[in-house]
Amino acid sequence: MNSDNELTKRIQNGTIRGIIFDFDGTLLDIRESLRTSIEEVFNEKQINYDIETTMQEIGALMEIIQGTPLPKIILEAFELFKYITSLHSITFLKKLRIATKIFTTYLTYAKEASFYPEAEEFIRKFKKTYDFFIVSHNQTKNIIPHLEENKVRSTFKGVFGADLLPNLKPDPDALTPVFESYKSCNLKEFIMIGDMPSDIQAGRDAGVWTVGVASGVSNKEILADFKPDLLIDSLDELKRLIENKRISN
Repeated sequence: MNSDNELTKRIQNGTIRGIIFDFDGTLLDIRESLRTSIEEVFNEKQINYDIETTMQEIGALMEIIQGTPLPKIILEAFELFKYITSLHSITFLKKLRIATKIFTTYLTYAKEASFYPEAEEFIRKFKKTYDFFIVSHNQTKNIIPHLEENKVRSTFKGVFGADLLPNLKPDPDALTPVFESYKSCNLKEFIMIGDMPSDIQAGRDAGVWTVGVASGVSNKEILADFKPDLLIDSLDELKRLIENKRISN
């Protein structure tokens, strides 16, 4: 990491107050659930595909539709599904059926998904250092059981799924519920951490620092295009950065 990076300096100066996490792909390891869902459905339908490309495309699609009402998904389905390259030669109605089956299969497998070990370690290590929040396109009722299972529910000052957000990311209003929990706050005391471009866009437009973490379905090249203040492979990198600050002090 560049030691001259402005966010790095903020972290080293101890002037960060709160960290806002995306959930799926940032704290929760969804890659295997997504991979299994795609392989299961595409193999059954005998569709040729490149798994890494398809995971990125469908992962981006799921980021959108997780928090979107079904009627709106159906209404906008043609526009949504046209970016899945492996389905280009398939009729629209078949695309809709396939995408729906992948999504429902994924939701079943995702119930058994686990936290990234480095995410769990980060939360436990710095729970007294920062205020932690979650802003996710997943439903709050799906997030809470994972937090309870990992015994970290009380660690988060606020958990805001799609059902509790005024608008979805990349709209910066998605972060509004976080700031409403304070009487006053300086936006530059907060970091938005996520694995999707929508996380970076929402954080930047809301006026907070942004960290892209390439632990989910978006690779570093995709995230770099959206110019986060820091770009890391995992939360372990951020942990080491914070620990280096403490050593230097």
